[in-house]
Amino acid sequence: MASYADGSDPWADLFLSAALEPHLWDAALRAMAQATGSCHGQLIGFGPGAAAFNWISDVAPDIIEKSSMIDGAAPDLNFRVAADRLPARPAIVHEAHYDVARQALRADDYLDLCSDYDIFHGCQTRLVADDNVMIGFALLRSEADGRTSVEQRDLFAKLAGHARHAVRLQRAIEQQGFGLLAGTFETMDRACWLLDATGRVGGMTPRADALLSTSRLRVGDGWLQSDRGDETRAILRSIRAVVDVPAREADPVALADADGGVGIMLEFFPLPSRPWALPFAPHAMIVARVGAPTERHVRLLMRTFRLTPAEADIAIHLAAGLTRADIAQRRGVSAETLKAQLRSIYDKTGCSRESQLVRIVGMMSS
Repeated sequence: MASYADGSDPWADLFLSAALEPHLWDAALRAMAQATGSCHGQLIGFGPGAAAFNWISDVAPDIIEKSSMIDGAAPDLNFRVAADRLPARPAIVHEAHYDVARQALRADDYLDLCSDYDIFHGCQTRLVADDNVMIGFALLRSEADGRTSVEQRDLFAKLAGHARHAVRLQRAIEQQGFGLLAGTFETMDRACWLLDATGRVGGMTPRADALLSTSRLRVGDGWLQSDRGDETRAILRSIRAVVDVPAREADPVALADADGGVGIMLEFFPLPSRPWALPFAPHAMIVARVGAPTERHVRLLMRTFRLTPAEADIAIHLAAGLTRADIAQRRGVSAETLKAQLRSIYDKTGCSRESQLVRIVGMMSS
């Protein structure tokens, strides 16, 4: 790719365009692969526990699904990851380092994947490496392409510089989304936390910030947590459900007040996914509904679903996170009686799961 007449670098323009219009990353990766005589260009991101994304140009789509079936981030399976961790590794890791890394693999899972897709050769470098995510840039080459030459690695290193600037720019743009969305929810006077692709809090509304100082909720190491371990585990399970790909329905989490009522109801929602988004954009949100149900809310449950006073009381305590045994003890009834009352509640509300009932009570309490 020759320089423009004014001396500017078309590679810089190509990667800058990808940062501003992320769907153009595919064109940038394809152009890099062609310029270096390689089958594929790759941009890959690893977050805590799993790959956040894996973009490869001109490759069979099922490679992503098959890659996800093995622990591709494990250095004792993936020789590319192991080579990246070799002592005194250079900025550009290539086949000579792969040769060393392959000698210590514990299984052939990744080797078999490379054989199936003919991608044993290539080179790679890090674009971003911090506590939360690593973004790597690579060439994947076939046996016909052969091992990379010094000239090809030099060109790759130059293009990696442009790609690094593009990723930093796209990261800055995506992180602005936290402020924009938080501002939107601020006008709605909602307590909301916005989550990135790892599930960590990337932004929050002022009301959510205030709630951290007046409740047992807190943010630790980026994660929304409670001072109670059981509540923290429930929160993290629901977070994982809405940030995983594909996102799943997440159970709401109720934090009981001192009287056993619903003090805070947390609901978890995935945000619409965007193709070619890096892990730095908002991926999900948590909305808090604050305030225990009053007598008015009890009457509303009774009127809306024709619940008896006893059934409304059971629904509220179930939503508060009390176990069935706790509720039966509070009400002085047997487990069988409580089970029959719950069946009646589910029939009247049209719920099939406890989490659906919890959500209904939370909406009545907002």
